[in-house]
Amino acid sequence: MQYVAVKFRIEDARTYTYAWDGEPLHEGDAVRVGDRSGDGWKKVFVVSTTDEAPPFHCKPILGRHVEEPEAATDPASMLRASTDALDTPLAF
Repeated sequence: MQYVAVKFRIEDARTYTYAWDGEPLHEGDAVRVGDRSGDGWKKVFVVSTTDEAPPFHCKPILGRHVEEPEAATDPASMLRASTDALDTPLAF
Protein backbone atom coordinates (compact mmCIF):
# COMPACT_ATOMS: atom_id res chain seq x y z
CA MET A 1 0.00 0.00 0.00
CA GLN A 2 1.28 3.42 -0.94
CA TYR A 3 0.11 6.69 0.65
CA VAL A 4 0.17 9.54 -1.81
CA ALA A 5 0.16 13.29 -1.17
CA VAL A 6 -1.58 15.08 -4.04
CA LYS A 7 -2.45 18.63 -5.08
CA PHE A 8 -5.59 19.52 -7.00
CA ARG A 9 -3.66 22.27 -8.83
CA ILE A 10 0.11 22.27 -9.19
CA GLU A 11 0.34 25.78 -7.74
CA ASP A 12 -1.67 24.84 -4.60
CA ALA A 13 0.10 24.94 -1.23
CA ARG A 14 -2.11 22.36 0.48
CA THR A 15 -1.81 18.61 -0.12
CA TYR A 16 -4.27 15.79 0.50
CA THR A 17 -3.34 12.18 1.22
CA TYR A 18 -4.92 9.23 -0.61
CA ALA A 19 -4.25 5.48 -0.58
CA TRP A 20 -3.05 3.54 -3.64
CA ASP A 21 -2.65 -0.21 -4.03
CA GLY A 22 -1.38 -0.46 -7.61
CA GLU A 23 1.89 -0.02 -9.46
CA PRO A 24 4.12 2.53 -7.67
CA LEU A 25 3.34 6.18 -8.30
CA HIS A 26 5.99 8.89 -8.55
CA GLU A 27 6.16 12.64 -8.08
CA GLY A 28 4.64 14.39 -11.08
CA ASP A 29 2.25 11.55 -12.01
CA ALA A 30 -1.39 12.48 -12.61
CA VAL A 31 -4.07 10.33 -10.99
CA ARG A 32 -7.85 10.36 -10.60
CA VAL A 33 -9.65 10.71 -7.28
CA GLY A 34 -13.36 10.85 -6.51
CA ASP A 35 -14.94 14.29 -6.81
CA ARG A 36 -16.92 16.02 -4.10
CA SER A 37 -20.27 14.71 -5.37
CA GLY A 38 -19.06 11.10 -5.41
CA ASP A 39 -20.39 10.59 -8.95
CA GLY A 40 -17.29 11.57 -10.92
CA TRP A 41 -13.55 12.10 -10.63
CA LYS A 42 -10.93 14.86 -10.59
CA LYS A 43 -7.43 14.91 -12.02
CA VAL A 44 -4.81 15.55 -9.30
CA PHE A 45 -1.02 15.63 -9.22
CA VAL A 46 1.25 13.42 -7.11
CA VAL A 47 3.58 15.43 -4.87
CA SER A 48 5.10 12.66 -2.73
CA THR A 49 4.61 9.05 -1.67
CA THR A 50 5.33 6.91 1.40
CA ASP A 51 4.70 3.41 2.69
CA GLU A 52 3.95 4.67 6.21
CA ALA A 53 0.23 4.94 6.96
CA PRO A 54 -0.93 8.30 8.31
CA PRO A 55 -2.94 8.41 11.57
CA PHE A 56 -6.17 9.07 9.64
CA HIS A 57 -8.34 7.27 7.07
CA CYS A 58 -7.39 7.86 3.42
CA LYS A 59 -9.75 7.73 0.48
CA PRO A 60 -8.57 5.57 -2.44
CA ILE A 61 -7.07 6.78 -5.69
CA LEU A 62 -9.33 5.61 -8.53
CA GLY A 63 -6.50 5.11 -11.03
CA ARG A 64 -3.87 6.76 -13.15
CA HIS A 65 -5.03 9.66 -15.29
CA VAL A 66 -4.76 9.00 -19.02
CA GLU A 67 -5.39 11.86 -21.45
CA GLU A 68 -8.17 10.97 -23.85
CA PRO A 69 -7.60 11.88 -27.50
CA GLU A 70 -9.55 14.92 -28.63
CA ALA A 71 -12.37 14.32 -31.09
CA ALA A 72 -11.70 15.45 -34.61
CA THR A 73 -13.43 18.75 -35.32
CA ASP A 74 -12.25 19.66 -38.80
CA PRO A 75 -14.92 19.29 -41.51
CA ALA A 76 -12.85 16.93 -43.69
CA SER A 77 -12.40 14.38 -40.91
CA MET A 78 -16.07 14.70 -39.97
CA LEU A 79 -17.02 13.88 -43.56
CA ARG A 80 -14.71 10.84 -43.59
CA ALA A 81 -16.13 9.61 -40.28
CA SER A 82 -19.74 9.90 -41.43
CA THR A 83 -21.31 6.86 -43.04
CA ASP A 84 -24.72 8.39 -43.76
CA ALA A 85 -25.14 11.50 -45.93
CA LEU A 86 -27.94 12.70 -43.67
CA ASP A 87 -25.54 12.71 -40.70
CA THR A 88 -22.96 14.88 -42.46
CA PRO A 89 -22.83 18.44 -41.06
CA LEU A 90 -23.57 21.25 -43.47
CA ALA A 91 -20.68 23.54 -44.37
CA PHE A 92 -21.58 27.22 -44.70
